[in-house]
Amino acid sequence: MAWPGRPDFDMRLLMLFSLLLLTSGHALELSSRHHPVGMNIPEGMELPDDMRADEQGRLACSTCHGIENLEDKHREEIDVEAEDFLRGGPWKKLDKFCFQCHDKRPYQRLNIHVQLDEKGEPVEETCKYCHRKMPDWEHPPERDEVELRLPVERICLGCHLKTPHLNALAHSREPDEKILENLQAAEKEHSIILPLDSKGRLTCVTCHSPHEKGVIDPGHPAGRQTADRDVEEGAEYLPSRWNHIYQADKEERLPELEKKLGRPVALQYQRLVAEVLMRLPARDGSLCRACHSFDD
Repeated sequence: MAWPGRPDFDMRLLMLFSLLLLTSGHALELSSRHHPVGMNIPEGMELPDDMRADEQGRLACSTCHGIENLEDKHREEIDVEAEDFLRGGPWKKLDKFCFQCHDKRPYQRLNIHVQLDEKGEPVEETCKYCHRKMPDWEHPPERDEVELRLPVERICLGCHLKTPHLNALAHSREPDEKILENLQAAEKEHSIILPLDSKGRLTCVTCHSPHEKGVIDPGHPAGRQTADRDVEEGAEYLPSRWNHIYQADKEERLPELEKKLGRPVALQYQRLVAEVLMRLPARDGSLCRACHSFDD
């Protein structure tokens, strides 16, 4: 039902394919992209409680669709917006409907930050997503010796947005003299690296380590990082008592943002309790203080 690498494809596409099948009120011609019917339930797959196979134990239109006698209706008679067009609907995301039966793991996008195999060794194929050749991790190369497929300021944008979090773009700039002095002092104090891009600007990897903990020797400055949990688990946030203050601060500016975007915006301040892939801890302000000086 889902396509490899695209578990989140637009639900309207499947609806379109489904409707193209119904070329007449009594003829059903299945598109090559339509989910197969008339087949036995695969071994090991269990249908949800509200889905039923036909009398021969095979998948049928009625297995997924709640509209009665769907196969006998002309496409113009079918309301694809109806809640029972797909059972349990309406579904905002089609993949959630599909994954009631299908294992979602084979369809997940590859996380290239998961870089160690079962033995704790770097996976060469994963390294080569970013590196032209696999570095010698036992003897990490100097910064100017790292051969990346794209400049460091662009390589993260192959997977991530320019604005993955608030103030991301505001930090993508050349540091002033005081910031640069603080940054260089923090590198020495914490025995870490806070690398700039090829034009001397702050960039994603200034704050974030792109490598899973253990890929580079943690005794090496490039290998030091804050990682409270596995990369696949990601960071963890909990509700914060300061959320109402945060929302009050943004209250006057949100209407203008919503007008520009043409949609409502909900912002919520949460407390960071577990981190991964960070050069220094962000939750206690250590990362911010590597560059910024705060008055008491």
